[in-house]
Amino acid sequence: MDYAEIFRNLTYQTAIIIFIKKNGEIRVMLGTRNLKTVELEYGFKGMELGGHDKRCNINNGNVAVYDMIVGEARSFSINRLVSIQYVGEITDRDTLNRVVEEYIKFKDEYEATKPKTLDIDTF
Repeated sequence: MDYAEIFRNLTYQTAIIIFIKKNGEIRVMLGTRNLKTVELEYGFKGMELGGHDKRCNINNGNVAVYDMIVGEARSFSINRLVSIQYVGEITDRDTLNRVVEEYIKFKDEYEATKPKTLDIDTF
């Protein structure tokens, strides 16, 4: 996966991001870097996302995003990215609510049918 492309897309769009955490757990996250989308639910969080950006960059392959379900900045490694599905740019509350509903349904189905952990060496 191309770091620059993912970073650029997440600056405007929101995505369902599936990745393997350092401990081998598979994580499904609804994330974005679009601060206007984040603001719809959580207010301005530029400082929090900026703090993660200091640790995340193209050199270490980590991308900082705002987790729209947890309500906090998080990061993921593009080297452990399983899937990223863009849902588009979210500019209003109704769209956000619909996307969150769809995400929860997707996550529940995914976690019910897929393994909970994955060995990064076999990935």
